[in-house]
Amino acid sequence: MDRGVGENEKEGKGANPAPAKEDEANLSLAAAIKVQKLFRGFKDRHKWKRRVLIEAWDELEKREESELHYSSREIGRMTEMYESLAKNAVIDSDGAKKERRPSAVLKNKDEDKKDAFKPTLSWLTAFMDNCRNPSENKTIMEEKKLESLLTQASAALKKLPNVVDIELKGKVSLIIVGDLHGQIRDLLHILKTQGLPTKDKWFLFNGDFVDRGKNACEVTIILFVLKLLFGDWVFLNRGNHEADDINARDGFMDECTSKYSTAMYKAYNQCFAALPLVHIINKKTMVVHGGLCWDAGVTVKKIQEIDRFCLHPAWESIMEDLLWSDPGGPKHCGASQNDRGCGCIFGEDIVDEFFEDNPPLKMVIRSHEKKDQGFEEHFHGKLVTVFSASNYCGDNGNDGAVLEVFPDLKYKIHQFYATPMKEDDAKFSDRYCTLSATVAAKLIHRIAENRLELLEYYSKCTGLNKEAKEVKNDKQSVITRVEWARGLREILGLRVRFLFLQETLGLPLRGVNGKKKGKINYMGWLSKFAPSNTKLLKLSVKEGGVKIQETLEKITNLLLKHRVAVKSMFRYFDANCDGKVSPEELTNGLVCLSKVYNEDFSEEEVKKLVAELDKDGDASIDYSEFCEAFSVANPQLAEAIKKVPADTVMRGSGSKLEKVNSKRGVRVSRLNSVNPESQ
Repeated sequence: MDRGVGENEKEGKGANPAPAKEDEANLSLAAAIKVQKLFRGFKDRHKWKRRVLIEAWDELEKREESELHYSSREIGRMTEMYESLAKNAVIDSDGAKKERRPSAVLKNKDEDKKDAFKPTLSWLTAFMDNCRNPSENKTIMEEKKLESLLTQASAALKKLPNVVDIELKGKVSLIIVGDLHGQIRDLLHILKTQGLPTKDKWFLFNGDFVDRGKNACEVTIILFVLKLLFGDWVFLNRGNHEADDINARDGFMDECTSKYSTAMYKAYNQCFAALPLVHIINKKTMVVHGGLCWDAGVTVKKIQEIDRFCLHPAWESIMEDLLWSDPGGPKHCGASQNDRGCGCIFGEDIVDEFFEDNPPLKMVIRSHEKKDQGFEEHFHGKLVTVFSASNYCGDNGNDGAVLEVFPDLKYKIHQFYATPMKEDDAKFSDRYCTLSATVAAKLIHRIAENRLELLEYYSKCTGLNKEAKEVKNDKQSVITRVEWARGLREILGLRVRFLFLQETLGLPLRGVNGKKKGKINYMGWLSKFAPSNTKLLKLSVKEGGVKIQETLEKITNLLLKHRVAVKSMFRYFDANCDGKVSPEELTNGLVCLSKVYNEDFSEEEVKKLVAELDKDGDASIDYSEFCEAFSVANPQLAEAIKKVPADTVMRGSGSKLEKVNSKRGVRVSRLNSVNPESQ
């Protein structure tokens, strides 16, 4: 009996660990579920923040393009005034008569000479291998050979009409490549995965080969060689960035002049002017870079009659619309003004009307807009956008895509993400941080440029803020965060969710009353954005200090607003591309700036400033370094700007430009009598 009890006791002792293990498993499962729940929450918040940043980036992108477009008038006046001053000519304050630089294609004197460069397939493959590890300032093709290549490409393109017909038969397919924007890795990835052109696989590159990326020269060299080697199988469309008034300030001019010379930059734009505008596949599918036109009744025949051989399209012309327009949302009707400043936003009714005027067209394929997935279908499949620059500008994290079109006009989408080998395992959060830094730097610059306007706006808000009297200190400088965000939207003219970017823009977490996300002192916040220039701050102010200091502050504020225009002007006249100008040239440039923008400082004040800048007496001033030295007073915000390349931040003007008076209103399609509705 005792023995039996003993056995039972032993069995009991052996059975005790089972419930313990079960409890431990339950705890582990509960912990895993909790961790998973926390991670999902973090991931959702992360996605939402990224969405806000992408929206802000897209809004800034359109605003910068609009400013680049409208400021070309001021740039043209400044460059002509600068040239007149250099020749000691007398000019008036009204500036030059012409609004933009002459848009004429000059005849190349070397067109009839024997070609010095003969492209071959072996040369192309070797060149592409060299491009796999690109360098920003590395010249991988001799300038004389490049000049010969551009001459040959230009001659071949000039023979083509504005609208090129493509006929696909049998097993032939056409790969349509969207915007590349100087991103060589995307082009190499496409050619690696799709292969080089063959009799059964053709390629159409749909514009925007240059700007933004660091290797636009290499991209265009490959495309032009492909066109010369496989002329019947390779097609090129012109994009809005293949124009001298845009690529002069959006990266390509700086890249081309640093790798080659100003002469090569001009030769490139001569070649771009010969690019066709439209391709039509099997008479039913039109491929164009931007979109449709604001004007009613535009036909393929009218497009064919355009004089495309110009360095940039004329204002509000059919050619400009083809390169700049964008589709609206599903509910958008008619054609209305585009936030880019060029072209229009068009609805499905405009597409239907265009098809009705141009039978048997049934579909439009275009590029021009970044898409997260690399493509997007619009208007029930009547229009498709394809964008091929993955991780656009190095911070968007978007996919790239190409379209493969078959003879029956059905298409297949190929998506990709062409990252450098070292970045294959890059974390999503790293790309998020890069995007956040870029948006922050762009907004910080714009806030600094419009600091005085924001100060005036917020001062009016305090008069309406009845609760401001409760604050003991700085009673007249307290506003709510909603008022803060509303002021930024109104003064900067940006549709951005500023309340989600408070910390990014230097707003304290706690308000003046100590409460979390409480009211803020706008005077203290705006003081962080006081304009500063590291070069000007180093100037000694011994004799006549007050006057020189006033001049410095005045010119610092002016140059902060228009530094892009100043740099573009100097770059245009920097013949040897060394990035330096003489004191006299800098004086002339600043005087032109004051006349064009009606700023109140004298030539004598400018001369004093320039004399201080050239203290070493070498009669040479680095204008690029000088222009890019502009920042803000707050060290943390200034550090945020430094994290982003200057050419990325310094794209648009930032200031409110007086837009050219437009005769265009809102176009209502004859197929739809409803008033156009915004997206």
